[in-house]
Amino acid sequence: MAKNIRHWANQQERGSSGALWLTRYLVKYFPAWGLSPIVCLVVTYFYITSSSSRRNIARYQQLLAQKCVYLTPVLSKKSSVFRQFYAFAQNIVDRFAVWQGKFCYENLIIHDPDKLGQEIDRPTAGKRGQIFVCSHLGNTEICRALVKKHKHLKLNVLIHSGHAVKFHRALQEAGAYRIRLIQVTSLDARMMMELNDRVQRGEWLAIAADRVPVHGEKIVNVPFLNQIACWPQGPWLLAGLLKVPVNTLFCFKENGSYHLYLQRFADSINWHRHQRERTIEQYVQQYAELLTAYCIKAPRQWFNFFDFWNQDDKAV
Repeated sequence: MAKNIRHWANQQERGSSGALWLTRYLVKYFPAWGLSPIVCLVVTYFYITSSSSRRNIARYQQLLAQKCVYLTPVLSKKSSVFRQFYAFAQNIVDRFAVWQGKFCYENLIIHDPDKLGQEIDRPTAGKRGQIFVCSHLGNTEICRALVKKHKHLKLNVLIHSGHAVKFHRALQEAGAYRIRLIQVTSLDARMMMELNDRVQRGEWLAIAADRVPVHGEKIVNVPFLNQIACWPQGPWLLAGLLKVPVNTLFCFKENGSYHLYLQRFADSINWHRHQRERTIEQYVQQYAELLTAYCIKAPRQWFNFFDFWNQDDKAV
């Protein structure tokens, strides 16, 4: 029972509708320099009142420092956890800025060795869609600005919107209506048929690969930062059943600028009979290693404030 209560999807959304409304208008009408002191005050409040989040971020930073020793001087500072909270607040401000037109595709620094941008640009008629596997590293909201650049891209973002109803409503009011958000609690037959229809029409799907399912089924235990963690099978099951290529998408700040990394992860996800679990485990392990590499590049930008390694559950 304790584990179910602590599941990320069961934790109450923080932040009132009024606060999100205020953020929307502050971003719209205030200059960036004027927002900094306000953001700092808000971050201080949430930092002080979020003991479990502080503990979870501290655990992540400690494991990352152990994995990559040259980050130890940076992540061992007393202010390091607070700085990750602050980076998340800036991340939210930037999300609103994107949909209000203050940040556009041309502001991104693109890394696309597999030329996925060219595939996105092709008309949807006669071609199947693909999957973007995302994470809570950096700012995926900025990546959604792809639809503004690539007119042929029809993007469906699979989310558990019940966890952040207020936030998604605020984003839509700010101009994020061009993105189709699909609430997914389980990949049942009805949902698979709908997603297959969309892929057949050339639409693309985006799904996070670093959050376990709402109901806790279909998970795989794979190390992340040298500690066993639960990962969802969903993205890889989805790709295997839909028979579409899988691509990774990361976007985070480096030296004050957003860098967008697009990369082919697998041309297809296939498994032999009775070997599905093992095959998916291998893909998840590969993805965990890739996420680790990007976390090292942006150590304070993995915005997962939940108990990713289930350490609190083990203590119960």
